[in-house]
Amino acid sequence: MMDLDAALALTQNVTSASMCDAMAKVRGHQAHATGLICARPGTVSAGFAATIRFGPRRDDLPVHDLASAAGHALRDVPDDAILILAAPDASREALAGGKKLAAVEEVGYAGVIAWGAIRDREEAAGYEMGVWALHETPRASGDLLQIIDVGAAVSFGGVTVVPGDWVHIDAAGLVVVPAADRDAVLQAAVIIEDADQTAVAEIRRRGRQARA
Repeated sequence: MMDLDAALALTQNVTSASMCDAMAKVRGHQAHATGLICARPGTVSAGFAATIRFGPRRDDLPVHDLASAAGHALRDVPDDAILILAAPDASREALAGGKKLAAVEEVGYAGVIAWGAIRDREEAAGYEMGVWALHETPRASGDLLQIIDVGAAVSFGGVTVVPGDWVHIDAAGLVVVPAADRDAVLQAAVIIEDADQTAVAEIRRRGRQARA
């Protein structure tokens, strides 16, 4: 398996579209989810996934601090991972805001993908890590939702993310790649990107010739 720096270097040359096409050559299941918006437009985030699942709040269950849970989720995943916050059943309150997201960044994450709401998006746009969410809300977290599970598979938007999966997200969408398939998918995506660029150049060339 290529090292993390090499994998991240390849992500600079691919899009979620080419990653999705490459995944389709390797696996038959759905591997993409759409609708996520980045706090800082133009950001591309990629890395190994760590997971936290939220659920409806119960008074008899312990309340977990997000930064502590994020640290726990990172134990079996390399640093510079992407933290997945999954709350598919409720989105009326924020899963995290500026202070909690800053604490997550200090734990060592390169990005946060929240399948739910966040708040303080403008503040998060200035963070070094990429921050993604379905939407923004002014409502703080804690009333309706709480952390239910850390480091387990989570499902949302038609995909299942297992801790250690390679995730790639840009403005078009999120692509989830099993860790064992990461290198093959990245390399195939680079080939697809090159082929697409060659095809577009040929289309332009023919168009100019036809107009001449």
